[in-house]
Amino acid sequence: MHLFAKTTLTSLCAAAMLMAGGAPALAQGAGSTDARPGDWPLHNLDLRNSRFSQLTQINTTTAGKVTIKWTYELPKGANIGTATPLVVDGVMFLNSGSRLMALDAATGQLKWQNDVEPTLKSNGRGPAYGDGKIFAVGQDSLIAVDAKTGKPVETFGKGGVATVIKDALDFKDPDKYTKDFDPEAVGYLIQSAPTYYNGTIYVGSAVADSLISGGLIVAVDARTGRTKWVFRTVPQNPTDDGWELAKDTWSGPLRQGGGIWTQPSIDPELGLLYANVSNPSPNYDGSSRKGVNLFTNSVVALDLNTGKLKWHFQAIHHDIWDWDLMTGPTLFDITVDGKPVKGLASQAKTCYVYALNRQTGEPIFPIVETPVPTKTDLPGEQPWPTQPIPYSARYVPQQPFCATYPKISDPELAKLRRPSFHPWQVNEFVITSPGLLGGPNRGSSSFSPRTGFLYVTGKNDAWSIKTKPVGNSIKPGPGSPGHFQSIGEQGKMGVTPSQNIGAFNPATGELVWVKEFPGTTNGGNLVTAGDVLFQAILRDFLVLDARTGATLTKVALKAPMVTTPLTYEASGKQFVAIAQGNTVVAVGLP
Repeated sequence: MHLFAKTTLTSLCAAAMLMAGGAPALAQGAGSTDARPGDWPLHNLDLRNSRFSQLTQINTTTAGKVTIKWTYELPKGANIGTATPLVVDGVMFLNSGSRLMALDAATGQLKWQNDVEPTLKSNGRGPAYGDGKIFAVGQDSLIAVDAKTGKPVETFGKGGVATVIKDALDFKDPDKYTKDFDPEAVGYLIQSAPTYYNGTIYVGSAVADSLISGGLIVAVDARTGRTKWVFRTVPQNPTDDGWELAKDTWSGPLRQGGGIWTQPSIDPELGLLYANVSNPSPNYDGSSRKGVNLFTNSVVALDLNTGKLKWHFQAIHHDIWDWDLMTGPTLFDITVDGKPVKGLASQAKTCYVYALNRQTGEPIFPIVETPVPTKTDLPGEQPWPTQPIPYSARYVPQQPFCATYPKISDPELAKLRRPSFHPWQVNEFVITSPGLLGGPNRGSSSFSPRTGFLYVTGKNDAWSIKTKPVGNSIKPGPGSPGHFQSIGEQGKMGVTPSQNIGAFNPATGELVWVKEFPGTTNGGNLVTAGDVLFQAILRDFLVLDARTGATLTKVALKAPMVTTPLTYEASGKQFVAIAQGNTVVAVGLP
């Protein structure tokens, strides 16, 4: 039985649909029917997006011996982008657009490569594995190939390619688009990795910044490539699920944004799929979209079989800072006050962890609607008067895991800094933190059932913003936007961007430890049963003690890496690998 929690514009944190009933914990690595414990079959390893591996050869005792074991450079012209490869049964799979490659995961030697037509330009965050097939993403399509041979699965779509976004839009609006329309031209683009479960592929579409009419979460038959269901993240009319909840949270005729940047997570026992929805558009100008703008900047829980909305939680109301939900959802099971809780955690660029009960969508600990500044002279802008601020079990505000107020040494420039949620003013030059690309930005978190900690990562940086009217809207300027990255300007402010890695305890709502490192990354981390945490920041591949955050060792990389690693077993040995651009690097023990 499902019950709607009452939703109002001033009390959105409790807006959820209650789902009764318990369920046993998910098995780690669940999702692919023939994946082994030492495999890495999905972008975030398993349906929980846990990024927790049972491998233990590299542990707190042996970590200091880790060295580079092999490097693979892609053929000339190929580029893996910022995708994470997969490993199944000792074979690593990666793609550069429509070029699929398989490597010996123990040596890095090429086993096969194949180009699928038509040529597809995008890699998203990497492929997914399921039932002997590799599913890779293009700009708006899915490719299916046989994992053993690399040959297209002819029964999937047309010659192994399914036009997922085009089909999804036609599924939602069969009379709106012509047969020859290009989804990319409308602003749709796949940037997340797909998730595979039980004969179905689940994938989301970006890009909110391109003024799309709501992002799409699509369920695709893994055998045929046909659309099973579609959920539109910003309901456009009464035929879209969630319309009654969302219709009065927008003003004006256009309801735009809500792209999906990260892959969903799944709880098969509850029958729910969870996804992060990103920012509304236009990004920095909310004058045409007064209201909280559901379901942007929200975690949504959907029925796994039908795509119907079960509950939602909005982390940022009426976003005018581009601080969208970018990391998670990560599922975990914990005990709070002696009672088991099925949890979920997502992070926005605000540097907070939003920890929810994944059955109901209700916060595990209070998330308090807190007054924020609203004064602005931008024509038509109405900043929302409160924002949800998470609290801990001690009923104190949660400590952010990265900087939310810029550190500036120059006393004159220091007068220009503003706190989080500062609304824009016409021609006002300000310095704010987190930056527009700051905090956690698509880098996946991980959760260890051994430590009970969620491992998060986020940038400490500062941005300069000067808003100026452009027609009836605004844009950051000058230089759009002016990120203090030149040495002189950073030197003047005393700001050097850095990266925080932290351990968050969802059973208490508190940070256990946080460590700061030079450089920044959009990449995430992984944790293992050896109680070690892996994270790459530029040219340093860090290995940390998962319980204390102490640096056990770091491996110097030849090229900067701002992507997310994976770990796997091949030929009886544990490896940790990372890829970016045209290079894959694997480290391991001697």
